[in-house]
Amino acid sequence: MTRDTLFRPMLLATLAVLASGCVVQETRPLPQLQAAQATQEIPDELLLDVGIRLFDPGIPEGLEDDPEKIEKTRIYPEIRRAEARFMPNQLRDTLEGTAQWGAVRVVPGLVEAMDVIVTGRILESTAAELQLAIRAEDSTGRVWLEKTYEGVADTRAYRQGGSSGRDPFENVYVNIANDLLAARQKLTADDVRTVQRVSEVRFAAGFAPAAFGEYLAKDRRSGRYQLARLPAEGDPVFERVNSIRERDDALVDTVSDGYAAFSDKLDDPYLNYRRFSYDEIVAEDKLKAQARTRIALGVLAVAAGVLVPDSCSSSDCARVVDAARYGAIAGGVYGVMSGIKKGEESKMHTATLREFAGSFQTEAEPLVVEIEGRTLRLTGTAEEQYAEWRRLLHELYEEDTGLVQQAPAAGSAAVAPAKSGPG
Repeated sequence: MTRDTLFRPMLLATLAVLASGCVVQETRPLPQLQAAQATQEIPDELLLDVGIRLFDPGIPEGLEDDPEKIEKTRIYPEIRRAEARFMPNQLRDTLEGTAQWGAVRVVPGLVEAMDVIVTGRILESTAAELQLAIRAEDSTGRVWLEKTYEGVADTRAYRQGGSSGRDPFENVYVNIANDLLAARQKLTADDVRTVQRVSEVRFAAGFAPAAFGEYLAKDRRSGRYQLARLPAEGDPVFERVNSIRERDDALVDTVSDGYAAFSDKLDDPYLNYRRFSYDEIVAEDKLKAQARTRIALGVLAVAAGVLVPDSCSSSDCARVVDAARYGAIAGGVYGVMSGIKKGEESKMHTATLREFAGSFQTEAEPLVVEIEGRTLRLTGTAEEQYAEWRRLLHELYEEDTGLVQQAPAAGSAAVAPAKSGPG
C-alpha cells in the first residue's frame, strides 16, 4: 500500500472541511454610463413625442398558484406588477433628461396614435440582475428597435443608501435611450414630419373613420402606414378632432403624472427592498454553493473511506488503514451534515425575500376631470379610467357633429390598403 493511497481519503475529508471557506463574489461597482445629451436646442417641429406603455410583468402562467416555483424563480407577482409601472417611469426620466424628445409619457396600453411607442417585457428582475425585452416603433409602423437589454446592479446605489439618486440599473435605461436616439437620427426632417402627420391622421381616423380612413393607406407587405392625402387646411371636422386630441393629450398627461407619482412613492421602499434583497440573494447563493460543495465532497469522502483497500500484511498497517477509513467517513458525514445545515440556512433568506415581496400593495385612486362644463369621476385602474375617458370623448364628438357611430379601439383606424409601395 502506497503513501498516496493511504492519505487520499484523509485529503478528501480535509477538502470537505476547507470547502466551507468558499465565497460568492459580489458585483463590483460599474462604470456609470450617461445618455447622449442634446448639444443644441432642437426645433419643436423636429421633436417626436414618445409614449412608453406599462411593461408586461412577465409572470409565467400558473406561477401565482405555485409557492415553490415562486421561491425557485424569485418572481414575486406583487413585485413584478409594481415593477411593470415603475420601470417605464425610470426610462421616461432618462429620455426626458436628454432634451432630445418632445413630450415623453408613460401611457396605458390603449394609447396608439403617438409618434413613437415603446413597449417592454420584464424577462428577469432581481436586486442583482435586470433583463428587459424592448420594442419601439413609430406611428407609421417603422420598427426602431427590438432588442433584449440586460445588466447587473451597480451596488453603489445600495451601499450609499440611494443618496446618489441613480437607479442601480440606470445603465440599462441609458443603453435603451441611446439606441432610440440612434434610430431617430437615421430619419430625415421629412421623415420626422411624416411620422407626426401620420400620428394626427391616425387619431382622427380613430374618431371619424368614415371621414379620415381614406387619408391613410397600409402597405400589405410591410404593414406600415402611408399618407394617401392630407385633410384640407381649415377642415372643420379635422379641427374638431384636433381639439379633442388636445383634451386627450391632457388626460394622458394626467395619467402619466399619476404613474410618476406612483413611481415616486415607490422609489424609497423599492430601493430598500432591492438593497436588502441583494444582501439576501448574495447570502442565499453563498450558502447554497457551500451546501452543494460540502455535500458533494462529503459523499466523495465517505465513498473513498469505504473503498480503502485492505492490503496490509501487519497489524500496525491495518490500524493505520482503519484510522484513515474512519477518519474519511467521519469527515465526509460531517461535510454532508454541514451542507444540509447550510441549505436550511439558505431557506431562511428565501423566506425573508418572500416577506419583502409581500409588502407592496397598490390601489388606483379615482380620477376627477372636467370637460365641457361637466365634472366626471373616472374609477378603476388607470387603464380602465382611460378606456372610460375615450368612450366619453366619442360621446362628445357625436354630440358636436351629430354623427353616431361605433367607437373603435383607441388609436385604431380603418384604412385602405396601399396599392403599391416598397414599405
